[in-house]
Formats: sequence, structure tokens, C-alpha cells
Amino acid sequence: MGHATPCEGCRQARNCAGVYQQLGHAGGPSVAWKVIVAFALPIVAFAVALASFEHLLAGWAAQRYRTLAAFALALAFTTGVMLIVRFLFKRCNRRS
Repeated sequence: MGHATPCEGCRQARNCAGVYQQLGHAGGPSVAWKVIVAFALPIVAFAVALASFEHLLAGWAAQRYRTLAAFALALAFTTGVMLIVRFLFKRCNRRS
């Protein structure tokens, strides 16, 4: 059984290539940095904050509560970082 081509029998087959070529060359601002900030920054900030708070709380809190306290502090820290980044992105977008 052979595979049929998607454009077989289509009257618009010649025009499709031009349309897809135009869509591929559509201009627009790069969103690479926004994607990195949106996905990588929260993960990295949380991991670094969790390790840091776990280390800081090592001599202060009992093991039973240390992980929970470090998790809560890291979550709050990451939320704060992302709110600051969001504010800065909005401020930069207003200027341009």
C-alpha cells in the first residue's frame, strides 16, 4: 500500500508552496529571550534558592522542618523574582 501525497489532486498545489514560503519568512521581533526568562529563569531561581535556604537553615532548624521551610522560602523568593521580572518587561515594553 503506497502513501498518497497530501497535495495529490489539489488544484491549489502550486500556490501552497508560495504561501508556506511567505509564512516561513514572516518578520517579527525575536521572542527567544522572553522564552528563556519565562521557562528557565523560574526553574533556576527556585533550584538555587532551595539549595541556598536549605544550607542556611542547616544549623537553625531541625531536619523535620528544614525542608518544608526551605521549600516555602524558595517558592516565595521565586515568586518575587518573577514579579520583578514581569514589572521590568512591562516597563521596557512601554518605552519601545
